[in-house]
Amino acid sequence: MNEPIDIERLWRGWRRSPFHQFLEMDLEGHDRAAGEVRFRVPFKADYKRTPVAEGIHGGVIASVIDISAAFVLAVAANKTGFPTIDLRIDYLRMAGDGDLSVTARSLKAGRTIGVADVEVTDTRGRLCAVGRGTYATAATGVTGG
Repeated sequence: MNEPIDIERLWRGWRRSPFHQFLEMDLEGHDRAAGEVRFRVPFKADYKRTPVAEGIHGGVIASVIDISAAFVLAVAANKTGFPTIDLRIDYLRMAGDGDLSVTARSLKAGRTIGVADVEVTDTRGRLCAVGRGTYATAATGVTGG
C-alpha cells in the first residue's frame, strides 16, 4: 500500500489554483480514519448576492461544496483529485454575511467512483446547504474541484 498522502501538503497544492486562491478556503482540520475534512471560508464582500442585501451567493457555496467533496475523496482514496461526475446541492437557508464552516465526509472512495457529502454552516452556526458529489476516482493526473 502507498504511503498516506500528507493532507496539509496536498491542500497547499490545491491552493495553487487561481479559483481556489480567490475562495481563500482554509483547511481547518481532518480525521483520516473518519474520512472527514473541515474548512473555513473567510467572508469576502465579493461573495455577496447583491451589493446591499445580506447573503452569500449560491455559486460560492456550490463551488465550496464541490472542492471540499473532491478533496476529502482524494484524502480517502490516497490519490490526486478527481473530475466531478454529479453534484447535488440542497440550499436550506440563505447563508448570512460572515465566514462559512464546511465539513466534508467520504462515503465511498472506490476504484472507479467516489461519493462524498458536505455540510455548510454560516457564521451563526445555521446549516445553510448540504451537498453530495460523485467523482471519477479512476482518473489520474487531474486536480479535483
